Amino acid sequence: MSAPIIPPAIPPVIRWLGCNNANYRVGRPAGCTPTAIVIHISDGCLSSADSWFNNPHAQVSAHYIVAKSGEIHQYVKEQDTAFHAGAPLHPTWKLLRPGVNANSYTIGIEHEGKAEDVWPEAQYQASAQLVADIARRWWIPLDADHIVLHREIHGDRTCPGFVFDRAKLLAMLAALPQ
Repeated sequence: MSAPIIPPAIPPVIRWLGCNNANYRVGRPAGCTPTAIVIHISDGCLSSADSWFNNPHAQVSAHYIVAKSGEIHQYVKEQDTAFHAGAPLHPTWKLLRPGVNANSYTIGIEHEGKAEDVWPEAQYQASAQLVADIARRWWIPLDADHIVLHREIHGDRTCPGFVFDRAKLLAMLAALPQ
């Protein structure tokens, strides 16, 4: 049984930045709408993510980043395909669709910091609000099968690190007013 879809108490404040056209695809393939949210760690600061996603040579992006302060930047519209999950390698995510690029049906959220960093409370709070808001729009269940760690798709990565507490994020989501 899936967890209920819970709306956020207060929609998050999001600053639109966009990214270089080489780093995402307009639209999604036919039949692909977001069904999961992938949690990442940026392995750097907010301003470095802003710069990297605007570098045409990067060929990577995410839909959002959540700063340690709780500030949120958006780079790619949710209806478009961000290049964040990469090709599956030793995946453990049970909802991975064979032969379909995970970028096509997921929304990627980067989080400012390094894999070994403890997330400040403001970052968890903003991330929970953002995840709940996205989940409400796309009817994504708020459970561990649909709030995915990047390393569950790309098994040779540690992303989002082993300090991040998905159980805490899921508990925060469950505690939001319905």
